[in-house]
Amino acid sequence: MDAPLPSRRRFLIPIVLLAALGALGVLYVRGMLPASVPSADKPFHYHDYAQVLRHVRADGDVDFSSIGRERADLDRFIESLASFSPHLREDVFPTSEDALAFWLNTYNALVLQQVVDGYPYLESVEQPWLGRFFWGRSWRVGGRRMTLWSLRHRILMGEFADPRVHLALFQATRGGPRMEGSHFQPEFLDAQLNEACRRFVGDKRNVRLDRGTLHLAKLFDTYREDFLAALPEGRRGNVLQFVWAFLPDTCEERPGCDTRADLDLACGPKLDRCNIVFEPEDTSLPDAATRAARTER
Repeated sequence: MDAPLPSRRRFLIPIVLLAALGALGVLYVRGMLPASVPSADKPFHYHDYAQVLRHVRADGDVDFSSIGRERADLDRFIESLASFSPHLREDVFPTSEDALAFWLNTYNALVLQQVVDGYPYLESVEQPWLGRFFWGRSWRVGGRRMTLWSLRHRILMGEFADPRVHLALFQATRGGPRMEGSHFQPEFLDAQLNEACRRFVGDKRNVRLDRGTLHLAKLFDTYREDFLAALPEGRRGNVLQFVWAFLPDTCEERPGCDTRADLDLACGPKLDRCNIVFEPEDTSLPDAATRAARTER
């Protein structure tokens, strides 16, 4: 008959197992677990993804229902990601613009697929508990199992540290950055990122002056340190410096908008005189279909 394990060893075994599972979980969420790399049968391209974006409306709402009915393009593009990434194929993505465009498009495409897979029952990205929408699933991307969390925090902000990324990533929320009808392209990337910032800052839901109070999207508070780190020396104490940079000079294109001069007047030349209120984000889906139409499915 085998002798029983000493009580100390019996106590340590579950602790070691829990520690190993915890370490594995960390590697999983951070997108550091290996994945197989299938042979690519054709060069990498965004053609299929561009077809998907035809279902994005001019106001940023997305026709998830149509994407679901015609999802072959989306699935085909995401399947291609298993064979490519800037980490795996530097020859395909030789510049930092190529790499950043790839990661931005990858993130947004994966968010779209995640929503379509849960549609029409998914009402909000907060529906899966504990933020699981962004870390509870992984995809094969260039030899790694990547989660949305790992793409945003470890890759996009870890390797590029450009806070404009926060205003370009589609979060599948009505109150967050909206999806555009065209994908990010390396040759136009800087202009596209600037336009994403102008669009977000120019939306009254995200930046709104009310006398001496400035109402800002919660995103500016959540990622405050990233925005501040990108500002020039001497301006890093106030996130409003970033907001000011992307406000319009006039409201010719957006009647009734707030301008740089309005912000200067309300908050002073150092942008330090007004009260800031960070508004909670509307986390409902930016769905082009009405609720009644969804329930008919």
